[in-house]
Amino acid sequence: MKGKPRLLIVSTTFPRWENDTGPAPFVFELALHLQRYFQVTVLAPHFKGSASHEVWKGLEVFRFKYLPEQWEFLSDGQGIQNHLRMRKSAYLALIPFCLAEFFSARKILRARRFDAVNSHWLIPSGLLLALLCRLFRVNHFITVHAADYFLLTRIPLGKLIIRLLAKWSKALLPVNQMMADGIKSIWSNARIFVSPMGFDPQKFRKPEQEEIQRLRKEIAFEANQTLVFVGKLTEKKGVRNLIEAMKILEKDFPDLKLLIVGEGAERAELEKKVKAMGLEKNIKFLGAVPHQKVCLVYHLADAVVVPSMPDKSGESEGMPVVALEALASGRPVIGTVYCSVPAQLKQAGFVEIDESSPNVIAEAVRMVLKNGVCVETEKLDRYSWSEVARFYAEVIQG
Repeated sequence: MKGKPRLLIVSTTFPRWENDTGPAPFVFELALHLQRYFQVTVLAPHFKGSASHEVWKGLEVFRFKYLPEQWEFLSDGQGIQNHLRMRKSAYLALIPFCLAEFFSARKILRARRFDAVNSHWLIPSGLLLALLCRLFRVNHFITVHAADYFLLTRIPLGKLIIRLLAKWSKALLPVNQMMADGIKSIWSNARIFVSPMGFDPQKFRKPEQEEIQRLRKEIAFEANQTLVFVGKLTEKKGVRNLIEAMKILEKDFPDLKLLIVGEGAERAELEKKVKAMGLEKNIKFLGAVPHQKVCLVYHLADAVVVPSMPDKSGESEGMPVVALEALASGRPVIGTVYCSVPAQLKQAGFVEIDESSPNVIAEAVRMVLKNGVCVETEKLDRYSWSEVARFYAEVIQG
């Protein structure tokens, strides 16, 4: 009896261990659900304390080492581009990182016969695996997120790389339609299938009230009305504007609180800003929170705000999974056009605003808190991991 086809997933973002609060778990979740259709192997970067080789919930995971452990910082969840912006030493680490990923992938492809490879991000994984898949004659599918696409659209030869990857790959899977249109404008013959990353709706819908109360005590938090932000604390997330919007809202909603969940390069500056504006009693930074607790944080919110914006280099969001998670929790979401959400979400409780300015954010919050927004959670099931995995399987096997 013929077994399941073999799929190799290659990603520079992958959880390092159980309940990791660093790298986002979306590639891990996709890999787990693709096991229904494939025998899945994962290649990801090594990090101090993580296993070089393990079987995790049925997934065989290889982690490539690229430097002595104490210098392996590129896979901590902050994003490679953010590291490159913050410190020059990241450029030195990037060279052995790419070489190690390339030769580790080559070793795996030599040792085993795979029916397909799914790499995440156009660079470095997409480009490296495109070369190897041509050598080993394996069908290659690239998931296009955001940082990779926007970087290539603004650097010399970047669009040529996108064109070559579209030509060499069996298909590209961008997470939103805007990037799909952009790729088509670069090479009209590209085979493109749009699919955001998924989520598990059931995790967010009805947590136990005891768990929510336990969380309130743990974070020492009580409020009559609450906003929540979840994400990396980087420029494109627009948290600065959300903090300024809180100052505008102070007059009409003096008891309004904001919970900020996440870590990032801007945290220290954002905390200084909160203090300078006299908002310490209204805004609380929770830092990195395990994903199972993030599910509970949404249920403390009257609304979740996703004030995404282009950063100085023009990079913006892919399609924030936060929007799906918050809506599944029955919470309205206020987000900008830069979230690139599909029309179905705008009918399910996503309030779209044209820009990430403090005044516009404040006005939208004021409207949602005073008038309320109907959230239709049943429209979200099509974005569940089981549906996203089914779509991926159809593309890869089709």
